[in-house]
Amino acid sequence: MALIFCLIDLCLMGTAAYNSNSVTILGDLLKETTDTLAVLAAFLTVRAVRKSPGYRFAYGVGKLENLVSVSIGVIMVVCAVSVTVHAVHHLKEPAAAEGTLPGIVVFALYSGIAFFISLRARAISRKQPSAIMESQAKLWFSKGAFDAAMGTGLTIALVFKEHSWSWYLDPLASLVGVCFMFHAAWGMASSSVGDLLDATVEEETQLQIMRELVLHIDDYERIHKVRTRRSGPNMYAEIFLEFDPNILMGEAQRRIDAMRADLEAKIPGLDVAIRPTATPVD
Repeated sequence: MALIFCLIDLCLMGTAAYNSNSVTILGDLLKETTDTLAVLAAFLTVRAVRKSPGYRFAYGVGKLENLVSVSIGVIMVVCAVSVTVHAVHHLKEPAAAEGTLPGIVVFALYSGIAFFISLRARAISRKQPSAIMESQAKLWFSKGAFDAAMGTGLTIALVFKEHSWSWYLDPLASLVGVCFMFHAAWGMASSSVGDLLDATVEEETQLQIMRELVLHIDDYERIHKVRTRRSGPNMYAEIFLEFDPNILMGEAQRRIDAMRADLEAKIPGLDVAIRPTATPVD
């Protein structure tokens, strides 16, 4: 859905930019081009991640989400720099923006669409944590804020186009949009780099794992270590437990299966491996 809206927006804004001399509309066209590429990359990534793990990638390709999220952030930075260069040029040589009415209509329409898609992506991300859905939520919120700021600036400039001071509103509005773009790019990159480095899962999830282990405290003798990591939407936990040496392996396996089943049922997306050990683990 996001990709279809991006393609339509690209066509509409391209037409508006062709019939206008507005740096804001030109900047939005550049932004829409990179956004469309980013959404296309996200779409293809989601399709790849949903496939079953193969022989080469036994844990799936979840980190591809993080790589694409970082790439989207880099694309937005490049776009923001480009818009900034155009805005500075127009501030040095201000001129009344012409033919901006179609662009204003597109900005108004797509600010509402962008906020809707952002809320939808955020709701999906809450149901199942996903770096790419979080980045899409930030991307579309940035697009909505950008379009709202651009539309407001162009509307005021159009109403007061006879006054020379209004000629500065067009490039200034684009610079406001640049701030949103940098903010969204930073949010995408900062939330994804940690997972690329095999960072542990969130503290809340770690506490939930410990609570479940406490409920099974009679099934084992000691916890030696709990090691966690995230790969895209999936979380992995390795739990090293010491069992009573007098019980049979069959009984230990029954307890392991029960603990693993409870943990995976209580924490969606968690893959648990419980390893019996009698010695401390580094």
